[in-house]
Amino acid sequence: MSTGRMSTGRMSTGPRLRALVLETPALAVVAFALVALLPQFGLGGYWQQQVTLILIYTLICSGLNLSFGYAGELALGQIAVFASGAYISGILYQHGHTDILLGFAVAVCLAALTGLLAGIPGLRLSRWALALVSFFYVLLIPVMVKLFESETGGTEGLAGILFPSLFGQPLDRSGFYIVAVVTTLLWLLLLRNLIVSRFGQHLRILAASPTLTETLGGSVYRLRVQAYVIGALPAGLAGVLYTYLTGYLSPDAFTLHTLIALLAATVVGGAASVWGAPAGAAVLVLGPLQLKSFEEYSTMAYGVFLIVIGTAFSGGLAGLARNVRDRLLPRSGARDDIGDEIEGGGGGGGVDGGGDGTRNPPVPGKRLAVAGVEKSFAGLRALDGVDLTAEPGTITALIGPNGAGKTTLLNVVSGLTPAGAGRIELDGRGLTGLRAHHVSRLGVARTFQTPVGLGSMSVLEVVESGRFRKGNIGLLAAVLRLPKHYRVRKADREAAVAALSFAGLGHAAGQDAASLPLGTRRLLEVVRSVAGEPSVLLLDEPAAGLDDTELRELGMLMRGIRDAGGTVVLVEHNVPFVMDVADQVFVMELGRVIAAGPPEEVRGDQRVIDSYLGRRSRERPAAEPDLDSSAT
Repeated sequence: MSTGRMSTGRMSTGPRLRALVLETPALAVVAFALVALLPQFGLGGYWQQQVTLILIYTLICSGLNLSFGYAGELALGQIAVFASGAYISGILYQHGHTDILLGFAVAVCLAALTGLLAGIPGLRLSRWALALVSFFYVLLIPVMVKLFESETGGTEGLAGILFPSLFGQPLDRSGFYIVAVVTTLLWLLLLRNLIVSRFGQHLRILAASPTLTETLGGSVYRLRVQAYVIGALPAGLAGVLYTYLTGYLSPDAFTLHTLIALLAATVVGGAASVWGAPAGAAVLVLGPLQLKSFEEYSTMAYGVFLIVIGTAFSGGLAGLARNVRDRLLPRSGARDDIGDEIEGGGGGGGVDGGGDGTRNPPVPGKRLAVAGVEKSFAGLRALDGVDLTAEPGTITALIGPNGAGKTTLLNVVSGLTPAGAGRIELDGRGLTGLRAHHVSRLGVARTFQTPVGLGSMSVLEVVESGRFRKGNIGLLAAVLRLPKHYRVRKADREAAVAALSFAGLGHAAGQDAASLPLGTRRLLEVVRSVAGEPSVLLLDEPAAGLDDTELRELGMLMRGIRDAGGTVVLVEHNVPFVMDVADQVFVMELGRVIAAGPPEEVRGDQRVIDSYLGRRSRERPAAEPDLDSSAT
């Protein structure tokens, strides 16, 4: 296979400088430490309040970033969570519980519950439909405040809230300011740990394609709920800080106007960025909120602001900063070093390599048996008693005209579509009726006709995502950087490197996956599946649109998987390619298998010839049937 090694002629200082710039956690700690020290350099009480307000909005925006920017789900229950955290801390204060840590603890628990309730519509809805339904929670705030008027103060508000205490010691303005800085920094660091973990990769794939998420072993419902609940936690913390900052609570602080402002800050800062939240919050507090005349025209102004920023800078200020950084420090630094490191280990030889010291990925193939499977859509029989067996160490191909039921069969086997009748077994274990993520975790991997775009994920990250089916994500381990996180991360990295080297794509590990040509992206989907050590690999038209060189590379990769013991099921219209790589061929027509056997037998089967002769005769009456050159 072609390795296409990239040029390594670079200035030695480039990668080091870029690596320093990429150390955002260290830079964030330094930046927040400087902010915490500002009162020592003369920052007055008014500006301490403004900075604290920026920190409060940073917390809320970071929660929106998690659910909206990364998971792609616009749930608008953040204001309700913000209000719940604020009111619960105010109520605790009124009852003599002034310790801010107690307020944080209770607010976080309540935020998790509120976030769960606010995210329940997301189990059936998504995107804008979810936004419209979850907006209902904003309208509930004044109703709930009125309902519990004896505790909340109703429309008159809850007043007389002074500074809290910490471990029994009263906090003054400066002490409260430090608590706000430290709380925000700790949350952002924990969020950053989460985003750069396997869970964060999973969220980005969820935003790109829920279907792909399921086939990689992730439950869409579970991921959405986790995103809603975790994204609600900082809003609860923000509510506690807001209560002690203002000393007064009323429903007027938690309105549609506030929601629009926070959404604007999220988009402006960069929704898919951990560190974009402080930037967006700072713009909001230091800009519009400083203008007393702004509120009258706020809706129009925020709308214009969102359109301009969304059009000019799709990634917000964080995206703009990344673009500037990449211009000053070209990407031919850190990311390309990954590919060079892989190739330096001898992984550039592809599947025909061997003897280079690279560990080939394990492909533990198992026997797939499909018996009497049926599936109908609105009375149309898509599968009509299909029988198929795929053995380990073989490539089993499915061919047939469009509408024959090939992709439907893959969908049924992978759990994306439930079978109407019949049975599917993997080494004797039943798969029939299981959800797609359960089927995936049992070892069934698949690719799709059109590769899913995964934004800014690197090739290595895409291949690592094929490992989602291997064990649990481990949220706590990822957030706190426990030993389990490093073990999982090391295993994922080693498996991804081995799979890339196996396919001869080690040189591309550091590139953006979206920048690759279509043919390489199709190969990448196969490599991602191999990294997950699948028991069965389902390939849906992987050769579509490939040129001769890419076809040869795909064929070599598939043979390498087969020779490693893998069970490969291939759906393909390129009949010459199928006849060249397949060990067994099943021919389908109108939901039925009309022929099966080795390629040479299927090629001469009269039923196959008659079937394709009839279809091709209607298209080109003068043409002779030629199975070797058709793209059936």
